[in-house]
Amino acid sequence: MPRITHIIRTMDATLRLVVINIAVLLTIATVSFVTSLSGSQLNLATAALDLPSGLGILLRPWSIITYMFTHTDVWHCVFNMLWLYWFGRLYEQFTSGRRTTLLYLAGGIGGALLYITGSLVWPAATGGYLEGASGAVMAIVAATACTAPNLKLNMLFLGSVKIKWVAIATLVIFGLGLTGSNAGAHLAHIGGLATGAVWALIARSRRPRYNKMSASRLSEADARAELDRLLDKVRRSGYSSLTAMERRRLVELSHNV
Repeated sequence: MPRITHIIRTMDATLRLVVINIAVLLTIATVSFVTSLSGSQLNLATAALDLPSGLGILLRPWSIITYMFTHTDVWHCVFNMLWLYWFGRLYEQFTSGRRTTLLYLAGGIGGALLYITGSLVWPAATGGYLEGASGAVMAIVAATACTAPNLKLNMLFLGSVKIKWVAIATLVIFGLGLTGSNAGAHLAHIGGLATGAVWALIARSRRPRYNKMSASRLSEADARAELDRLLDKVRRSGYSSLTAMERRRLVELSHNV
């Protein structure tokens, strides 16, 4: 057990969040299997961990946290964890593990609050339970897109795509989903995206300006050349190969080029 604890502590924050989500999924499946042997299958998720709609949260206030680590469908979990791993690792490199974890929690809470509000005033979002890391993950996606909007990702079937277009497409898809049968969940997704965008904008406003190397003092061609050089270095050697100054420049140039 001490060795397992040590391994978890040495993980980066994003991987730790992934492990927690998978552990909860396995726990729910185990409880369901064990109780089914006695003839009464217990769904731990809906019984205690999922977030109820409307004022149901008053009966289990802890669910505003537990729901964002809860999955009962394997593919739902796999999809969320892939997005969390890709964007969480990237955002963690721009900021820190602690801030990534706090953003995950803030995004989950932001999604939950919009879900609860929507279920109180909008019949299409009323009833049922909310579960899954989608809102929390969407906060990290939005914050990453706001931090480095022009950073490119190599996406399957699509090729090289700027992060900002990934975030915008995600927002449009969830917006269209508001007219469907799962409107409450899409509200939570949008709440997560909004939380991540606000989080990144606040962080950006607090970031010190490096006037000596400001992109505004470079010609557009020079700024583009410098950004391309940094991105090529990331692709060749990984983000960790950048110096602290190069990391700050990458973020600054991503906003201005």
